[in-house]
This record gives sequence, structure tokens and C-alpha cells, in this order.
Amino acid sequence: MYSIQEASRLAQVPSSTIRYYEKINVLPPIKRNKQGHRTFDDKDIEILNLIRCFRSLGMSIEEIRVSMSSIQLEQEDIDTKEILFQHKKKLEEQIGILNAYIREIEKKIVN
Repeated sequence: MYSIQEASRLAQVPSSTIRYYEKINVLPPIKRNKQGHRTFDDKDIEILNLIRCFRSLGMSIEEIRVSMSSIQLEQEDIDTKEILFQHKKKLEEQIGILNAYIREIEKKIVN
């Protein structure tokens, strides 16, 4: 079991961010010891690392929350590929929209 400081160091996420993620339900409820301090296990560290990875790939907190809430974290493996596939599709849609805007701007510049 790890303290929040150890979890922070292992997952390379500030303690304040971990508390925030728990508060807004991005993280599942964290176990507590008799003194009420958060205790993290290896699965919690894996989840924190996954969230950090998703954030670095441009996923919003809300997208991560929805993805994480759709998973039974206790009973099944996290389908990272499916989550990333869905995020990739959204990014490709955004790229298409932005390319259409660029084409319109280019037409206006030429005229």
C-alpha cells in the first residue's frame, strides 16, 4: 500500500491532482486506513498512470471520466485500446472540421 505522496511520486501526478480526480469521480473511491488517510495499491497507480497518459494525449477530464466510469475497474481489465480508438476518432473528426475551415479561409484569402 502507498500513501498519497508515494502514489504521487510513482504516477508522476501531484497529490492535489489526485485529490481533485477523486473528488470529481475520475478516480474510483480511494481506500482509507484507520486514520482516514488515502491508501493506494498497484491498481490505483496503474489507473493514475493511465489518466496521466490520456491527459497527455489531449483527452479532456470529462472524456476520461466517461471512459473510466464505463469500466468495471474491479472486475475487468481496462480496455485502453478502445478508449484510445474512440479518442482518435474524435480527433479525426475535429481535424476534418478544421481542414474545412482552412479551405474556406484560403478561398477568402485568394479572392
